[in-house]
Parts: sequence; C-alpha cells; structure tokens
Amino acid sequence: MRIVIGVDASEPAEDACRFVASRSWPVGTAIDIIATYDATGLSGLAPASAMNLEAEREALEGVIAGRATLLRSAGLNVTTVVEFGDPAQTIIGHAQDTYAQLIVVGSRRLGPIASAVLGSVSAHLVDHAPCPVLVVRSPGATRMLLATDGSDSSRNIPHILASWGDAFRGLPVEVLSVAHEAHPIDPFVPLTPRPARPIEPLQNHDYALHERIAEQVADEMMELGWHSAAVATMGNPEREILAAAASWRADLIVTGSRGLGSLRRYVVGSLSHDLLMHSQSSLLVVRGMVPAPIRKTAAVVSVAPA
Repeated sequence: MRIVIGVDASEPAEDACRFVASRSWPVGTAIDIIATYDATGLSGLAPASAMNLEAEREALEGVIAGRATLLRSAGLNVTTVVEFGDPAQTIIGHAQDTYAQLIVVGSRRLGPIASAVLGSVSAHLVDHAPCPVLVVRSPGATRMLLATDGSDSSRNIPHILASWGDAFRGLPVEVLSVAHEAHPIDPFVPLTPRPARPIEPLQNHDYALHERIAEQVADEMMELGWHSAAVATMGNPEREILAAAASWRADLIVTGSRGLGSLRRYVVGSLSHDLLMHSQSSLLVVRGMVPAPIRKTAAVVSVAPA
C-alpha cells in the first residue's frame, strides 16, 4: 500500500503524521511525505517576505525530516519530497504518479469565511484526488461513524477499509443511512441541534429503504471483521450525520464522494464539503481508485494419491 501525507510546519500536519503512525497498515506499506513551498508563504513557517525561498525550503526540509523520524519509529518505510508549487496540485500529481491508495492531510480549521476566501487544500483534495482522502483533526481514532446512502462510492467503503489490513479494524462502527429531507445548510451559519420529530407516514418508504441500506452495510462490515450496528434517520444528511457522530462520540467519520462536477456542486452543495466545514471529527472521504473486491479464501481439498 502507498500513502501520501501532505505536511507543512503546522500542528495539524504533525497530527496527520501521528494518526498514520498510530495505525497498523499492511506489511510493506510505503509512506511518501510531501511538503511544498511557494511565494504565498503558506507553508506554516513564515510569510514569503520574511525569508527567501531557498531558506524556506531548507527550513521545510528540517520539518519534514522530523515528521519522517516519527513515522519511521513506528516501523514504516518513508520517503520525503520537498517541492516548489501549489500544495494540493503537488499532492494530487504525486498520488497519481505513484498510484497511491490514500492521501492524508491535517486540518487547519480556517473557518467558513476564511475557507471561502482563501480556499482549502483539504477541500480541493476531496474534490479532485484520485484516491480516498483522510483529513485528520486529532492524532488518533477510537470510534467510527460510516455514513452510507447506497451510492457506488459509499458501497465501496467496506472493501476499501478491509483492503487496508488492520489500519481501521478494531474500531467499533455505527453505520448510518439518512433518508434525505432537503433543507440546505448555510456554511456561514453554525449548525444547531435538530428537533426530534416523528417520521410522517408518506416518508416511511424512503426511511425503510435506508434502514435496509444501513443493515446491509453493517452486515458486510461484520463479515469483514468489524463490530458494527445499523442506524437509519430522516432529515438533512449533513445535520443527521453530525448529530449521530456527536451521539456516538465518533472521532472518525467515513463517507463516500459522489464526484459532483464543479457547477452542480455549486448549485446543490456537497455532503463531503459540509462535513469538512462543520465536523469536529477526522473525515475520510472515499473517492477515486477502488481496489478489487475481497474474496473469501477457497477451501483446500486434500486428494489422496491413487
């Protein structure tokens, strides 16, 4: 397995490395740590005007060496890369060139206004990466909320997680599927707890469908080695996922990406973007390349010699 970690000199980037170091990845996993610098001075060190680019590169090399030491102490094979350029594009290009199965970055928690004005490396990766993207908000994980809607990307989640060996196996999992009730979320307004309400009779069909979706995914997770439970709710998906994560005390939310185009995303919004904006938990968005399904090992039949 190959993992690309995008880092800078910030504390969230160190949390991303600590998260990777804390998990049990498949034998032979290779880690590529990528650090970038450019004229914007967004490397986490200092504004570009405060030091020349060569000095910034040297400082980043020192930072990335420390990150590599942390990962190597966990027994991981690590390669470091320092490049000049845009962080998101550099990470995506390296992930494409190396056929990476996972990209990991920290979250700077810019807030909705700063994110809208300055942009976000993690948001760009969630939109355009060729593989799953893990946005880390704490250096570890103890409980997982898996949000599924029956789409192709979310149906692939159990097998992708299983293909990563024991990295996430052992975490208790709550599988949630939300029957959609359209109430757009304003990214500039903090979310408030949704009021409890009964499910109307006319909505029972959609609710029953999402009950089945959650149960099927939970059963699949159990077959692949997780302890999981199924939950279905109805409402705005982003709000319901955040409420379930808070109730379950999940520090990792896993969801799929529908891969909406830029125009449609602007019009209808994006589940992964809303979760990225509002969640306090680490977020794993499954998108891009999908491994082959895992098959059970066939029984070996002994044949006595004639």
